[in-house]
Amino acid sequence: MNTFSVNSLKLLDKNIEDFINKYILHLDFLSYNQSAKSGERLHAMISYYLKGFDITKLTNSLNRDEKEILEKTLTLDIFKEKEKFIKSEETFLIKCCKDDLIFYLSGRFDAIFKDGEKYTIYDWKSKNIPQNPRDNLQSIVYLYCASKIFNTKNIAIKYISLENQQITQTNFEDENAYLERIFNIVKKLPKKYLT
Repeated sequence: MNTFSVNSLKLLDKNIEDFINKYILHLDFLSYNQSAKSGERLHAMISYYLKGFDITKLTNSLNRDEKEILEKTLTLDIFKEKEKFIKSEETFLIKCCKDDLIFYLSGRFDAIFKDGEKYTIYDWKSKNIPQNPRDNLQSIVYLYCASKIFNTKNIAIKYISLENQQITQTNFEDENAYLERIFNIVKKLPKKYLT
């Protein structure tokens, strides 16, 4: 089964050999990444907070910088609208078909809010947010998948930098263009690896 995440698609688009080594041959030798671990802890705290858990004791596991970032983040307007929150850390797997190719897209929405008929996906970034979210591959994959999950095109994705509180957004535009962009990356993979 061919399943692609945003990160695997980015790597496939950039370097086919590196994609094969990491995702097919599993020759991935990850080193410990402190920044990634910090991001995971902050993601978890935000998710617990949105779900209504008391996180005061949990914040003791954060270092000083992480606590400061979390405190600033939780003052953003979105956290004053918790009644619009519907899900966090929501995984998805969406089947895609184009021409004779069948593949799946997988990922996880950091948080989903609903205001009337409009869905907004929030994506927490430790530092940098996409400068052009409209053409960002994560936006394309997430908006496409969310349109299938929620059966609507009334969707936006907002990126929030936890470190500097910058926010950027893009709205759903064109399902066919999204699928075409994804498909053009997937078909870069040699046919022998497409099962």
